Amino acid sequence: MIEIKNLNKTFDEKQVLQGIDLVIEKGDIYGLVGVSGAGKSTLLRCINGLELFDSGTLMVDNVHVNRLTNKELRYFRSGIGMIFQQFSLLERKTVYENILFPLKCFKSKMNNVDQKIREVLELVELTDKIHMLPRQLSGGQKQRVAIARALIMNPKILLCDEATSALDPNITQSILELLKRINRELGITIVVVTHQMSVVKEICNKMGVLSSGKLKAAGPVQDIFLNTPELLDDFMGEENYRDGQSDQKKTKLEIILRSGENDQILSKLAIETGVQFELVWGGLNKYSDSIAGALMIRVRDEEYALVEAYLNQHRVEWRKV
Repeated sequence: MIEIKNLNKTFDEKQVLQGIDLVIEKGDIYGLVGVSGAGKSTLLRCINGLELFDSGTLMVDNVHVNRLTNKELRYFRSGIGMIFQQFSLLERKTVYENILFPLKCFKSKMNNVDQKIREVLELVELTDKIHMLPRQLSGGQKQRVAIARALIMNPKILLCDEATSALDPNITQSILELLKRINRELGITIVVVTHQMSVVKEICNKMGVLSSGKLKAAGPVQDIFLNTPELLDDFMGEENYRDGQSDQKKTKLEIILRSGENDQILSKLAIETGVQFELVWGGLNKYSDSIAGALMIRVRDEEYALVEAYLNQHRVEWRKV
């Protein structure tokens, strides 16, 4: 669906995107994460042609974005919906008129426009707000209107730029549930730019980590969190449990628990081997619709071989830290 190869972009002689290679497949909910200035929003704007880039290739649905004429680019953008942190609604227009606005901008000749607007309002659960003005809506309701507006052109792709950053946790959760429903029922590919790790865990099946304009890691969300968590420490605001403290008489092991695996492994390890260990860190997290996590233990060197043998025998994924 979206294929990016060796993409580079500069602003005022500063390189903001460097050698980006990324593939987003049809049906993905793909998260782009990074601190402010990492380049994630710029990359998002390159995808829909709002930003030009210096070199490399960017294809969306087999279309080379950088080869489009202005007229072709306008048509291309009509197939990509976008929602923002600040909603960007027309304050003097009703909900109905805000949703209608893209159709007017693109001079669309869609049949049954009124019916279509009412359908998207039903999808976002705002049918009773159809004639209200934005000032009469809550923040969550405004974002639902923005989503409905993005959907009115029947896009194949929905780009979300910090779409939940201005919302409280409960409203954020409801918006994420709505986005998952849109992805599931309409088959729309969604790209989410966010600095909120909770959003990535909740909604995304894949993610890319950007830092200083470079893509540091990309792949399934669980793999990134479990295999390269050090890349995410700055974003998560959590203490780095890889504390680097040396202990000559004990060894640290990290046990990986993927979706559907036995999260009682430590209890069984202790009971069946008699090994006494310290739990250094542990946590299970919800990733979209599955549960996974990691546990770190410290064992005495003389018992390390016993623990290693037990984990291998039970086909538990682990690594020495």
